[in-house]
Amino acid sequence: MAERRIPYSREAEAHVLGSILIDPNLAGEYCGRLATDDFYDDRNKKVYGAIEKLYLKKKEVDVINVIETLKQAGWYEEINDSYLFELVESVPTVLNTEQYVDVLKEKSLERELYYETLELSNRVLKGEEDVSDILASAEKHIGNIVNKQRVANLMPISSALDGVFDAIDANRNRNVGSLIGLDTGYKELNDFTFGFQPGELIILAARPGVGKSAFALNVAQKSCTNTGGHVAFFSLEMGIDQLVMRLLSLSSNVKLSKIRSGDMSDEETTKLLGGRIALDNLHIYLDETTTNDLESIKIQCRKLKRENKLDMIIIDYLQLLTLSKGKNMSRYEEVSGLSRSLKLLARELEVPILALSQLSRNVENRSAEQGNKPILSDLRESGSIEQDADIVLFLHREAPVDNDPTKTQGSKKIEVIIAKNRQGMTGSFPLIFRGDYSSFEAVEKKK
Repeated sequence: MAERRIPYSREAEAHVLGSILIDPNLAGEYCGRLATDDFYDDRNKKVYGAIEKLYLKKKEVDVINVIETLKQAGWYEEINDSYLFELVESVPTVLNTEQYVDVLKEKSLERELYYETLELSNRVLKGEEDVSDILASAEKHIGNIVNKQRVANLMPISSALDGVFDAIDANRNRNVGSLIGLDTGYKELNDFTFGFQPGELIILAARPGVGKSAFALNVAQKSCTNTGGHVAFFSLEMGIDQLVMRLLSLSSNVKLSKIRSGDMSDEETTKLLGGRIALDNLHIYLDETTTNDLESIKIQCRKLKRENKLDMIIIDYLQLLTLSKGKNMSRYEEVSGLSRSLKLLARELEVPILALSQLSRNVENRSAEQGNKPILSDLRESGSIEQDADIVLFLHREAPVDNDPTKTQGSKKIEVIIAKNRQGMTGSFPLIFRGDYSSFEAVEKKK
């Protein structure tokens, strides 16, 4: 069995360096893309370091100046002019240098991945850290290596325009009124948003007891039913049993209280079984670890994405999440970091993320004259939530039936307020919240 060696290409390293020494204009093209660590041979690292130093000082990159730079660094005895001329002579033509740069970058990534796996192996064998911390670190560092591979050249606007017009043509050929994003299950919300778009961060906020968790479950259920989509639902407040009971009530139209108690008639039991059959066919994934660590959530979502089983992520709710490295942050800084991380995750996985959020008590403290509808500044521990969100939705109920804000019995009229919509209009529309059934329904329009 042949012995495996550290990944590198002596030929590619020599060709790239020799090409730059032959044609100094190539320094301007490649010095921004290459780093000294992209070279494995120690001599080549030092030669490139000298080239980069000359380039940054805006001096001519040629053999003579490289020799002088190497002398100043005390490296000339190791790398003399004969080695530099050897590099130059190894290049038959500079026309295919780009191909050698690609090989160089590929080998550099392979080495980085190799060293990272060695480091992870050592940490596992030492046994001094929690496996969750090691996994989070692995996900982050390997993700960084993957992202390096995705780095591309700047795109000319002509190419960008081609892509945009292709998308416009595709949307134009759809049926009138159809969506270009994920169906939310509510016509009015679809009209404002054209469906939740890949890469969007949508914030859903309300005071306790208004029904934001139930509304999120409705969106999950309707999206999966209408489009066959896959939704990952992370609830940091409720267990899986509570979530499933709410979904069963919503799907079967049997009161939640009766499902909890088991006190159902034969007709209700039949309806409940029908609700189960409907839910069995939906692609809703519930987190059974009840983790509140964002890095753990990222790992699970990336796995679903790799398996083509992810079209939307729902997190209930933002303020209960934590950052792995947020111990020395203020809560304001941590929540700001969380919202930014969620936005980046939405873009990375190319799915919409619906994150629930609390509202501050400012809403309740304002007088009727001042207006008691929520506004963007009411987002609790706001930080960058408002800035990072593409869409901000508020659920607002005018007059509570009693002084118990957690009571959800009966039907109530809820106003859905689109307070921010980066790609469309703002506005509002009403829904009826049937708390007994965890259901949000459209308001019937009078004829």
